[in-house]
Amino acid sequence: MAERPDVAHAEQEAVEHSHAPRYVVVWVALVVLTVVTYLVSRLQLGGGWGIVVALTIAVVKGSLVALVFMHLWEQRGANRLVIVTSVLFLVLLIGLVVLDNATRFPLANPPGSEAAPTFPFGATPVQK
Repeated sequence: MAERPDVAHAEQEAVEHSHAPRYVVVWVALVVLTVVTYLVSRLQLGGGWGIVVALTIAVVKGSLVALVFMHLWEQRGANRLVIVTSVLFLVLLIGLVVLDNATRFPLANPPGSEAAPTFPFGATPVQK
């Protein structure tokens, strides 16, 4: 049996208005994280830590947007499984690309990149 339209409409309006404080808190958190990103960019963090901090902040901000503003936090069951699987697959793909580039034979890299080799997190090459 179908619900009466006026009852469903009233319930929908009540649900929409109950999320306003959450939206404000998340918006303030996004603004704070944006300011932190700017301040961290002004610091000279050595050894590749600047990119790690920036990516961590970006992941947190993206997660907040996806969970709250795209209403993924409210999803149940199979939708959560699809979201988690998608994120894990994305992490796997990015990780494999980074590992491939980090372990590549130096002559396989594009011309000009061998002039100043860089190693992640301040690591040094192994001398034979």
